[in-house]
Amino acid sequence: MRLLLLLLLLALAAGAAAGLFLHDDAGYVLVSLGPWIVETSVLGFVGSVIVALATAYYGARGIAALLRLPARVKEARASRRARRAQESFERGLQQLLEGRWAGAEVELVRRAADHRTPGLNYLLAARAAQRAGAPQRRDQYLALAARHDDMPALAVELLRAELMFERRDLAAALPVLQDLYVKHARHPYVIELLAETYVRLAQWDALRRLLATPDGSRALTPPRYRELYGQALRQGLLAAGDTARLEALKAAWDATPAEFRARPDIRGAYLRGLARFGADAEVAAQITQMLKVAYDGALVEIYGELGGLDPVGQLATVEQWLNQHGEKPELLLAAGQVCTRNRLWGKARSYLDAALRVQPSPAVYLALAKVCEQAKQPEEAALFYRRGLEFTEQRGS
Repeated sequence: MRLLLLLLLLALAAGAAAGLFLHDDAGYVLVSLGPWIVETSVLGFVGSVIVALATAYYGARGIAALLRLPARVKEARASRRARRAQESFERGLQQLLEGRWAGAEVELVRRAADHRTPGLNYLLAARAAQRAGAPQRRDQYLALAARHDDMPALAVELLRAELMFERRDLAAALPVLQDLYVKHARHPYVIELLAETYVRLAQWDALRRLLATPDGSRALTPPRYRELYGQALRQGLLAAGDTARLEALKAAWDATPAEFRARPDIRGAYLRGLARFGADAEVAAQITQMLKVAYDGALVEIYGELGGLDPVGQLATVEQWLNQHGEKPELLLAAGQVCTRNRLWGKARSYLDAALRVQPSPAVYLALAKVCEQAKQPEEAALFYRRGLEFTEQRGS
């Protein structure tokens, strides 16, 4: 519009200048076209030509604008739909973040077809439907998201597995995650979800293999990695002990990384496994060597349970530890257990009564009941059995 006004002003200025210049000699122009004859001055002719050209130009522009009008109307409508779709998406996302599941689902789906990334709308709607307790709609939205090219298959399948995991549908989530792991073996969240699924399904060997890889160790936070990998190693040792094959247990221990061998639960699982195979002497030797480095009450508990050693020498060892470390409850319990195997009922009762005073536990009550049974004191044995049961129930509540 500004350009048009400028051109008109220039034309007026040029006309005024021409009028002044040609005032004394306006000139003469004659145009003959068939039976028509037009006579005018040079100035009038030039003005007529300018008007004709301007009319033709702007007439052509007007016709072109009319021809483009349907397309412009269509573009305006599409732009309006896209704007409304974006507004609806933003409202749905806000309601999803606020925990308004039903409203979020409606807003995310209502104008999804007009949104530039409809697959994202359906993925978020699937999450809202899950929270709203509508698994059928959730699966429908996931199927719709998978049909759109704007959503990679990884995003759709990963959300599918995550939602199944949240609903504790682990049997269905596991094959989805395993397939994702085959295709995206270095994806941290795939590894994390797969590891957590293995934990809940108690598939310890699979969990151990997963976390033994460099990517597996990096996918979890260090505390969670140590917790899960240690749990897998411990369960592997326990399972090897259940196989009644000593070589399997030792192979599992040899495969345990050095940083995990010092953990009491893992080390205890291995030593208890050795004891189950009757390797009491080897277990006792290892415990004795470890306690020289640092005191560990869990090792003392295992030592007190060993029944294949010389009971006299075993009692001497425990009493030596008592002199070194004081009357710790696990040492008193171990001394009472060894005295029981030595048929020293009075001494066993003395140690166990002391352990009961220091720190009551189900194991102490059980050891006292067994001493009373072997000492032909059935009423006291029944009393300790009952107290041990009551103590366990109190701790459980």
